[in-house]
Amino acid sequence: MDGICPLCNGIEHYKLSCPICENHSEDKGRAVDYDDKYSPYLDYDISAKVDGLTEQNSNQYCTHMFNCPDCNEGFLKIIEKIK
Repeated sequence: MDGICPLCNGIEHYKLSCPICENHSEDKGRAVDYDDKYSPYLDYDISAKVDGLTEQNSNQYCTHMFNCPDCNEGFLKIIEKIK
């Protein structure tokens, strides 16, 4: 059974510190949605094939982009899906 991402579905909100300035960073959504201008509109099963995770890991994890509004540092965080 595939899990669902708690961030994509608004179940949880992560408060992560920026690795550069240690201020609060904002979740900007799935990292794969930033690949090109049509990525956010692709079917989830299609975009999961290019998210940088193995097929098994794509069922268990979702990679999110975070951005610091203060220093503009962007970084990725792998989020565990819930069942």
